[in-house]
Amino acid sequence: MHRSRSRGPLPTSSATRLSVQRRRRRPDPWRRLARHTPVFELGARLGMNSFLVLVAALSLGRLVPHLQTQVQQLEAVRLELDQAEVTHTRLRADFDRYFDPTQSGRVIQEQTGYRSRSERQVVWTD
Repeated sequence: MHRSRSRGPLPTSSATRLSVQRRRRRPDPWRRLARHTPVFELGARLGMNSFLVLVAALSLGRLVPHLQTQVQQLEAVRLELDQAEVTHTRLRADFDRYFDPTQSGRVIQEQTGYRSRSERQVVWTD
C-alpha cells in the first residue's frame, strides 16, 4: 500500500521508532570516511609530492658528478681540437706553398741549394 505525503504523516509504531533510532545510533562508516576524505587526500598528495621531490633530489645528486666528468672531457677534447687546427693550418700552408707552380723554383732552391745560372753567390769576407 502506497501513501503519498500530502495526506498527512504516517502512523508510527514503537517498532518503527526503534528501528529508526537504531539506524541513527549506528554510525555509518561511509559517512565517517567521507568526513575524513579531504584529510586523507591532502596527506596522500603531500606524501606523493615529498616522494617525488626526494627522487628528483637523489637523481640530481647522481647526475652532477657525471656532468662534471663530461665537462672535463669536453674541455680536454677542445684543447686537442685547438692544437689540431693549428697543425692543420700550418700543414695546409706548406701544402699550398709546395704545390704552387709560381713558387716551385724557390722551394727547389731551399731544399737542394740549386741556383740558377744567372745568380752569383756572394761571399762576404773581412
